[in-house]
Amino acid sequence: MANLNRIILVGRLTADPEARSTMEGLLMAKFSLAVNRPFGGTDFIDIVAWRKEAEICRDYLKKGQMILVEGRIQVRSFEDQAGQRRWATEVVARSIQMMEKSQSQAEHQPVQVATNNEPEDDLGLAEDLPF
Repeated sequence: MANLNRIILVGRLTADPEARSTMEGLLMAKFSLAVNRPFGGTDFIDIVAWRKEAEICRDYLKKGQMILVEGRIQVRSFEDQAGQRRWATEVVARSIQMMEKSQSQAEHQPVQVATNNEPEDDLGLAEDLPF
């Protein structure tokens, strides 16, 4: 049987995305998505976007916006500043779509924000995260 790691989430951004470049110059963006549960409660999911998706996040996404994220779940470990091993579970975005227009988009031309290009190989990118 084949393995499958795919997730689709619809939720609201809890803050503006934080975009940075890695030491190799790759643009990445990180943000949290609030996803409501069907019978009450909310999950806060960390999302990481690379390259073109990170540009879209940086340029067009704002706190409170409802978006759809399609991607895969990734679990990685790292050492914090105190030398303790920590684990992070996050979604690596493959495509992002706005479910509603932001205030600035309503005043300007519509922008295509959905992408569908997965990084060729992002296995080594997690170690290069600037935060």
